[in-house]
Amino acid sequence: MKSLLIGIKNVILWSYERGSWQYDVLCLLIIATIFLAPSSFFGDRDRPEQSQARLSPRMLARPGEKYREIGNKELQLFLKKQQKDELIENPREALILYLKHDLKRDVTNIKFQSFKNEQGQAGYRVWFN
Repeated sequence: MKSLLIGIKNVILWSYERGSWQYDVLCLLIIATIFLAPSSFFGDRDRPEQSQARLSPRMLARPGEKYREIGNKELQLFLKKQQKDELIENPREALILYLKHDLKRDVTNIKFQSFKNEQGQAGYRVWFN
């Protein structure tokens, strides 16, 4: 019993000399643990990083920010109704005007990104406060 406790103490304190068979066995056990343990044991390192294209737009919003998708055709129709066709060249101003009209409140701080949906239609993803 005493020799078993001494052996456990030696393993825990790593008191075997380099090159001894006990040292080699301990190294092999460590290597076997690394290669034979399931990857979930070590965390999610085997998963590739998600690109921003894969992340949902809601996940990209900061806390308190709202999000909306606005299609190009929808924006163009709105600008025609407002008789502001020239704003199509300035999407930031067009989107601010659209949101002000749609939300019926002042919106000045926005960020936007153009995208194409599954049907190939272009539009804008807009985040605002």
